[in-house]
Amino acid sequence: MKHLQSFVYVSTAYSNCDRKHIEEKFYKPVLSDEETVTLLENSERYELALILPHILDRKPNTYIFTKTICEDLVRQTHHLPIVVVRPSIVMPTLAEPYSYYSNDKNSLLGLMGGGGIGLIRVGCVLPNVKVDLVPADATVNCILAAGWHRAVTPEAVPRIYNCVGYESEVKLEKFLDTNMDNLKESKEAVDIVLWLPHSVRVQNTFLLFLLYYVLHVLPGIFFSLVERYQNRKPMIMKVYRKFFFLEKIIRYFAFTEWSFNNDNTRSLLHQLNSKDQELFNFDMANVDWFNSYSSVLYRCICIYALKAHDSYPKELYKRKMKYIGPIDKTIIWGFRMGVVYFCYRIICNVFSSLVFST
Repeated sequence: MKHLQSFVYVSTAYSNCDRKHIEEKFYKPVLSDEETVTLLENSERYELALILPHILDRKPNTYIFTKTICEDLVRQTHHLPIVVVRPSIVMPTLAEPYSYYSNDKNSLLGLMGGGGIGLIRVGCVLPNVKVDLVPADATVNCILAAGWHRAVTPEAVPRIYNCVGYESEVKLEKFLDTNMDNLKESKEAVDIVLWLPHSVRVQNTFLLFLLYYVLHVLPGIFFSLVERYQNRKPMIMKVYRKFFFLEKIIRYFAFTEWSFNNDNTRSLLHQLNSKDQELFNFDMANVDWFNSYSSVLYRCICIYALKAHDSYPKELYKRKMKYIGPIDKTIIWGFRMGVVYFCYRIICNVFSSLVFST
């Protein structure tokens, strides 16, 4: 390619997530690109299924595995003006093209949207795990600045920029609870709301699967039968299946915490003049994730992740909760009374056995 001045490869900050501390440098992949291609061309599908866990090593999925290989390919490309930008978890924008814009529904936003409409009721999150979030427009600004710097500063080795929000600590459980509380306090709803939002957080995998079947699969089967009775194509179980695999992917990142080095990224920001720092700002330390950002994030999720554009959310909430609210309270109190009765029966049986044994 003639007259190419800069080429920015966008990777991910978790391309080397098998390490607890990730620096702005290249790491050796598990397999090179040539070894991976040779393995794929000379293996049957069932053989790949058997050896895949050993190939991935400590990588959580094939996406992370291939990102590491791509970075290694970039490292070997010395004749092109390449830089690498590694963003972490990209969230909706702060300002550009307008606030809270997002085109991603297959990530954390998708799970938050499913919980907000009452579809997802159980999740697996450790209480003190910190998550690394970056706004989308700040990520784009970092990519543009990295491309500019590579064009005006020739370098022999590709430079890496960890575009991370490591300075602003965000605990995942607190972030989810804050957004859920803001949604409940707003008393707003969209037409696709199925039930009142409830969130059960567990840390044990066995308990997660048990509650998933009780709170997701069984109601899903019931609603699928209702859909068939109404001569509609059953979709609810497909949605639950998609959410299950999405949560399975995110679970690894909800249980693990990393630290990042971002000296190159901070140095890049300081090399911009004052006007460019204002136009292409990617200073993550000033992002307030819990107050201003989370105050109306639920609306962003409704519009972009759920594709719901209802005009009068408060009136719609009152209309929907007229029937859902009392039924929800009845189910909750019925469940509580059932637990109390079950415990009472156990105590009575134990006490009676002790009395008759003496």
